[in-house]
Amino acid sequence: MIKIPELESLTAEIHIEREKDGIKAYELAKRSRISKSAMSKLENNNLEPSYKLVYRVVKALNELAEFKNKRNTVKEKMIKNPISVSQDESIANTRKIMKRRDISQIPVIDKNGSILGIITEKSILDNQNGIKCSDSMEFNYAILEPDSDLEKAREIIRNTQVILVVEDRKLIGLLTKADFL
Repeated sequence: MIKIPELESLTAEIHIEREKDGIKAYELAKRSRISKSAMSKLENNNLEPSYKLVYRVVKALNELAEFKNKRNTVKEKMIKNPISVSQDESIANTRKIMKRRDISQIPVIDKNGSILGIITEKSILDNQNGIKCSDSMEFNYAILEPDSDLEKAREIIRNTQVILVVEDRKLIGLLTKADFL
């Protein structure tokens, strides 16, 4: 069989580009609709590919690279202008807001929009005698900036109930576990 030099250089380039973009061989194989062993053989020049096969792999590689390089940020997924309360707000009123809006936590902010804490269902239950939000605030929450990577937020949300999104020390949004479902 006659080897076609262009195809050999393309298969070598596929491996280089795949590694550069952090794409796993099995991901590329799946997207190209070929087996993992065929992908390995293709990249190691142990397969005589057709133009059609190489075209399909290059197309899949370009699609995956575009997807991987498109950086999703917290800003794209966050709840903008979230409901918040002041530290002087009554727990009774805060509880009504939470029930009416069907939310399980509310950030507590000062008059400048800076975060002071958070009121959660648990913090209300744990402090039955609380009168004002300042009596029942929790300080267990994560903070990210709006341009933070969404995958980083996905990892963080596994260990907390809410991520508060802050820009210039002001609350501008939040993310909850439900935002990742």
